[in-house]
Amino acid sequence: MEINKLFIGYLIISMVGIFSESATAEEINPVLNSKYSIWIGGFFPKVDSEIKINGEIIGDGPVLGFEDTLGLQDSKSVLWGGASWRISKRNNLEIEFNNLNRSGTTTAEQELQIGDSIVNVTGQIATTFDLAIGRLTYGYSFVRTEKMDVQLKAGFHITDISATLQLSGDIEVCQPGEVPPDCSVAGGSTDQFESSDITLPLPHLGASFGYAFTPNLAIRMQAIGFAIKINDIKGSLLELDADVVYHPWQHFGLGAGVRYFNANVKSEGSSLNGEFDFQYFGPVAYVKFTF
Repeated sequence: MEINKLFIGYLIISMVGIFSESATAEEINPVLNSKYSIWIGGFFPKVDSEIKINGEIIGDGPVLGFEDTLGLQDSKSVLWGGASWRISKRNNLEIEFNNLNRSGTTTAEQELQIGDSIVNVTGQIATTFDLAIGRLTYGYSFVRTEKMDVQLKAGFHITDISATLQLSGDIEVCQPGEVPPDCSVAGGSTDQFESSDITLPLPHLGASFGYAFTPNLAIRMQAIGFAIKINDIKGSLLELDADVVYHPWQHFGLGAGVRYFNANVKSEGSSLNGEFDFQYFGPVAYVKFTF
């Protein structure tokens, strides 16, 4: 009889231990502890971008706002997503991407200098501004628990910027040796085309902080940035992220947050020969799968 009581007591203690271990395992938030994560959703940024294309003859051009002066839309919905791989307890690899392409047409209401072309008030400008950003980031967790993850970050932003300006109307085009107002008039039926295209890998350094309030709810914040000069090209970037992720199930979650990004590229004597300044800020919403 005593043996049976001891056996039953041992069995109860063992079962409690098993259920306790299971509960502990379930309490590990998948946002911070999954080996693989994939997320995809929408990004809804407010955009502010400027361009300056210097002429070889006239010299430095003025700064033109793509939204205010050239008629591009200042907000747009785009596809956004990424993936991460927790290589080990303290090592993590992450990629993200988004592609923001815009176009617009406006009638110039003032004299504009674009490269070596001058457009008066009767001219029209058709503009495109395409920006593709890919990010590859390595993270090292120097503080790591089941509820908190603090990482130091390093990696690269691959930024591809392409801009075109199609000028039509009453256009003056400067030739070698000419300066305004002695430039030739192209005429109302002639178009003038200016373009710039550059792909620049910009390294970044930063840190991130993740914290799980419950087994289903976590936050994640990140700040990365850098500045670099390569030959005649100077570039800088800053990215700030903040997210809240809710996991109703272990392998499926819903996320929402905000993104801020600023990139500036200056160059002389290359395909750019001018300056791009681009920034956006807006919310993201996405679904997340963890494994």
